[in-house]
Amino acid sequence: MRLELMLGRRYLMAKRRFSFVSVITFLCIAGMTIGMSLFIMVLSVMNGFEDEVREKILGARAHVNVGGYDTSGIAQYETIIRKAKEHRDVVMASAYVTMPAILQTKYQDALINIRAFDEVSFTTDTNLMRYFQFKQGSADITTPNAVLIGSEMSFNYGLDMGDMVQFVTVAGNKESGYRPVMQTFVVKGVYKTGYYEYDSKLAIVPLRTAQDMAGLTGRVSGVAIKIKDYFQAERVSRDIDKKLNNAYFVTPWMQYERNFFEALKNEKILMGLALSVIIIVASFNIATSQIMFVKDKRREIAILKTLGLKPFNIAQVFFLEGTIIGLIGVALGLIFGLLLATHVQETLTGIQHIMQFFYDIFYFIAHIVVPKMQRPIFPELFPRSVYYLNEGLPSRVISSQVVFIASVSFLLSVVFAIIPAYIASRYRPAEVLRYE
Repeated sequence: MRLELMLGRRYLMAKRRFSFVSVITFLCIAGMTIGMSLFIMVLSVMNGFEDEVREKILGARAHVNVGGYDTSGIAQYETIIRKAKEHRDVVMASAYVTMPAILQTKYQDALINIRAFDEVSFTTDTNLMRYFQFKQGSADITTPNAVLIGSEMSFNYGLDMGDMVQFVTVAGNKESGYRPVMQTFVVKGVYKTGYYEYDSKLAIVPLRTAQDMAGLTGRVSGVAIKIKDYFQAERVSRDIDKKLNNAYFVTPWMQYERNFFEALKNEKILMGLALSVIIIVASFNIATSQIMFVKDKRREIAILKTLGLKPFNIAQVFFLEGTIIGLIGVALGLIFGLLLATHVQETLTGIQHIMQFFYDIFYFIAHIVVPKMQRPIFPELFPRSVYYLNEGLPSRVISSQVVFIASVSFLLSVVFAIIPAYIASRYRPAEVLRYE
């Protein structure tokens, strides 16, 4: 094995001389490095996006929701809250009322959602208050006609602190009939959660006011439960359902946005498959470059066989050489991939500066022909105002994913290294040296 390793390393070092084969080998290593780097960076960014979106959604939504089987609401909600708090994993349980409404302003009407919290629970839930960042006013909903609106709702409908707004809702039920209810509110706070659906369509009002508007006197729409680890929501929901004797509809948060998170998961899989093509092509190029190198070294191979080296030993030489090339590409890809994944924002800023430099070169040349031409500006990549990225592009490196990517990439390079090794082992010295 020492001889085969020595020969493989010597052949690899010989490729340092500038030649067509050496250029192809360099491109193979570069392709493997780029493929792995992009793979690790893109998956890390998608992991970060998934975590951030999940945090934003669950910031105002329950980890476990307890609701009734009909639209009449829940009357014994205080008992539900007491039993829920007995569970060791529950950190908060509070009643809420939710309903659709028509927002009426001076300029236009719009369909929004009203959500009512118990004012005490709303101000004492530290996770909820961390999620709702108030740009104006505060979370004070102690007055009956107070309303808190999102920053996007404030901007879209021209609302500011102290403005009067009207909400039109429907109260009643199928048995007693429905009736419209109109209520006037005063804007007491403008919040920003970072989730567009909440910031543009969600208005928060006091619980008792919402009960009157929905015709749920003494009843609520449901009970929102927060737990220590929201990934345990399915287990906790089953425990609470047993405590309540299956009398209510108890659902974990996974049921609310199942399609959305499934779409994110499928998108991550498809992106991984697309990026894996780069690694497969790079591995295939390793085999191609090695086949060319084997043909270039067929005379040396024939001499080695004549000196007594067996076909298996010849195969080992070129197999080890291809494996070393793949290992170098995987190692470099791993290093650069982790650097990019942990410095995503700096990478995007660097790309933006480079592209702006090319824009400026184009502008310098074009400005000579068209003097009135304005200087083009390369657009910001993933602007925070559009994507609600408070701290830049999110990224989360998962060790198991990185190990899996590196292992599969190296395995592919090893598999493709078998092809040139097999070709080298099949050369016959008599045929190769016949005309030498």
